[in-house]
Amino acid sequence: MKKIIFISVLAVTTVFASAQSSKFRLNVYGSYVFDDGFDVYNDANTYYNGKIKAGLQWGGGIEYATTDYSSVELMYLNKSADVPTTFKFAAAQPVTKETFDLTQHYILLAFNGLKQTSGKVEGYASLMGGVLISDVTSPTKQKSGSNTDFAWGARLGANIWASKKVGIKLQAQILNSAKATGGDTYWGYWGPVYLNTYTAIWQFGLGGGLTFKLGN
Repeated sequence: MKKIIFISVLAVTTVFASAQSSKFRLNVYGSYVFDDGFDVYNDANTYYNGKIKAGLQWGGGIEYATTDYSSVELMYLNKSADVPTTFKFAAAQPVTKETFDLTQHYILLAFNGLKQTSGKVEGYASLMGGVLISDVTSPTKQKSGSNTDFAWGARLGANIWASKKVGIKLQAQILNSAKATGGDTYWGYWGPVYLNTYTAIWQFGLGGGLTFKLGN
């Protein structure tokens, strides 16, 4: 969480410091992210599987135009979800079902390609890289855990300019984290961990937001 506070303070400082530069934009995001399942099987007595439920992902970013056709953006995205999970770690242990509370914090740097398609429409495509911070809570055990993993993604969208300063964003986006579920993220606080294998998550979202040109 300290990382998130640091990035947020940095982003706000950047906005105020760059308010006189037309090369900066402030972006606000909102997307619907679909379900994503995860499944790891070692043998009949050691496995886990579950699903990160669909829901709203929100966030924001500070974007700087490096040229007329490219930009870089520091982004923060947040999503909270229920994670119904079934797992078993030993022959003597019964099959356990638990619905975890998950909050995801993506901190990403996006490299954007821009293309003016008409007077009011600006297309963009992006590659993104950074980290995913996963905060997980077990409601029955009242215990929590947190893990930080590498994350990357891509998106394709368009800015539709309603005025010289304000535009509407429409986009499709996919995010991936290769070690987002596994032993120390979901199971480490349960006691002995018999299965430390990890599995990736893929989160596809559709949505958009608003973009604001700063400065003169």
